[in-house]
Amino acid sequence: MMHDTLNTPRHRQIVALVQAHGFMSNEDLAQRLGVTVQTIRRDLNALAETGHVARYHGGASPTSSTENIAYGERQTLHSRAKDAIGACAAALIPDGSSLFINIGTTTEAFARALTGHRDLHIITNNLHVAVALSPRRDFRTVLAGGLVRPQDGGIIGAGATESLSGFRADFGVIGISGVEEDGTLLDFDLDEIQCARAIMRHARRVILLADHTKFTRKPVGRVGDLTMIDDFVTDRIPSAEFRTQLEAANVTLHVTDNV
Repeated sequence: MMHDTLNTPRHRQIVALVQAHGFMSNEDLAQRLGVTVQTIRRDLNALAETGHVARYHGGASPTSSTENIAYGERQTLHSRAKDAIGACAAALIPDGSSLFINIGTTTEAFARALTGHRDLHIITNNLHVAVALSPRRDFRTVLAGGLVRPQDGGIIGAGATESLSGFRADFGVIGISGVEEDGTLLDFDLDEIQCARAIMRHARRVILLADHTKFTRKPVGRVGDLTMIDDFVTDRIPSAEFRTQLEAANVTLHVTDNV
């Protein structure tokens, strides 16, 4: 249990990095943040005492698999990789298509990459996506009804799931919080999971967006597996085991250029 807030930007960066990667060594953190290993050790000791990280010899791991990283930190974390994934996925969408876009910072990067497209019909439960795309006169943007989550603009709840289920679209573009090596797709929040499942059920082709750090994160909620998607867009070549799972599920792998 956390007893204190994160009072310094460096502490916030450390927690975000540890949660994103699953484990970070003292040396990696020191290099990333431009400080000494001794400083990192002191920081980790303080963060472990307040329950923000779990301290191990040589580094630290997340304390919980039940909470996602704060939205503002997710926006900046691996932003170049997310932009590259978004651009790669946008290239798969023809003009004149209909598509679902779900909650997440990677799907928001995808939405920003649609600026060169024409005549799209978008259904989303992501308030930020709707705001970004709504000025386009040749786009028809439908916002799912439901409870707006203040921390990230996600629209959730039974109303959102029902709204999404009222449509049928050419593409469903989804982001998730974790991917297991065996192909299990994971997320932190039950409401998000229900919305993602509705999108996957009602899209003719499902495109999953996930950067390489999602392989080290272990949320507890199961969204589904690779048999429910058609395309997987990521920023690094996955392990041989995971590529075997993709092939068995007949999923097309798309890897961005190195960023």
